[in-house]
Amino acid sequence: MSSAVDRTPCPACGAPLGGRAGCQRVFDQLSAAAWQDLTRGSVHNLVVDAYAMQHPEEYGKSAKSYFQHLTALGCGLEHHGEAQLYWSIAPTFEHTPPPPKPPLLVERGSLTIALVVGEAGSDYAARVRDWAAAVWLAYASQHALAHERLAIAHRHRSGARR
Repeated sequence: MSSAVDRTPCPACGAPLGGRAGCQRVFDQLSAAAWQDLTRGSVHNLVVDAYAMQHPEEYGKSAKSYFQHLTALGCGLEHHGEAQLYWSIAPTFEHTPPPPKPPLLVERGSLTIALVVGEAGSDYAARVRDWAAAVWLAYASQHALAHERLAIAHRHRSGARR
């Protein structure tokens, strides 16, 4: 019986975790652990949005889902995941449709989910932020689109408070 670890890269993000199935398995495990650990839970939205933007073939099939994850990733990094703003993103699509989905990027970040595998520890949140920042940087050409949607979410949030 071999104890070798499968280091096949994920075809979408490049994480050496056993191909696409292994990469998805790690994401699923991190998602489950987020419900049991405050450290993991505090940055789980970043995990979801960074992962989605590195796997847009599955998590960004429609323009709406693509822009929700892109905008949420920007919110998580540029607005420190401000909860009210974050949760105001999705409702904006009810009245203002997203722009056409741009062509998918080939390079989607120099870091992958492999960076955050393992125990949560005190540096887990920092590792998630580093990974998310690398993904966000890869999408620099689309930041203006995310900023437009964040502005709509901000207006939506402000109008909801009245």
